Amino acid sequence: MQLDGLEKPATRRGLDVDASVVARLLEQTARAVYESRGPRAVHPGQWAVLRYLARAGRQARTVGGVAVYLGVTHAPASRAVAALARKELVTVRPDPEDRRVRRIDLTSAGRALLDQDPVHRLTSAIEGLDTRAQADFARTLEAVYAKLAKTDAS
Repeated sequence: MQLDGLEKPATRRGLDVDASVVARLLEQTARAVYESRGPRAVHPGQWAVLRYLARAGRQARTVGGVAVYLGVTHAPASRAVAALARKELVTVRPDPEDRRVRRIDLTSAGRALLDQDPVHRLTSAIEGLDTRAQADFARTLEAVYAKLAKTDAS
């Protein structure tokens, strides 16, 4: 069976599964979460910044805080914040107590846009699985993530 040009991995117990097919399916699934493309679209990294800012406390809402959250250096975090500021989804202002620090806040448009967060589609798809499948999926993703994070740390 084909799935967007990919062979469907075997899922019945006892059958060999081609890990490379599963990896490509996971990659396609991640891309499918974000339907919008193009210069005006909010890109996946920018969505992550919006989500972070919605949850972070005032002291953590800085480019440095965004960089730590995303696991990137200051430069890409700064570019993501600047792109969101150009789209008027965040404001960036110097901290009145420490002018070296720039505080980032969601605008009302940024907060409203989070209601349309593409991750909600993924959440709904996962919620559509039975409880056991959700638990198995979570354990599997945690294991894969742990292996990737361990590899990155090496």
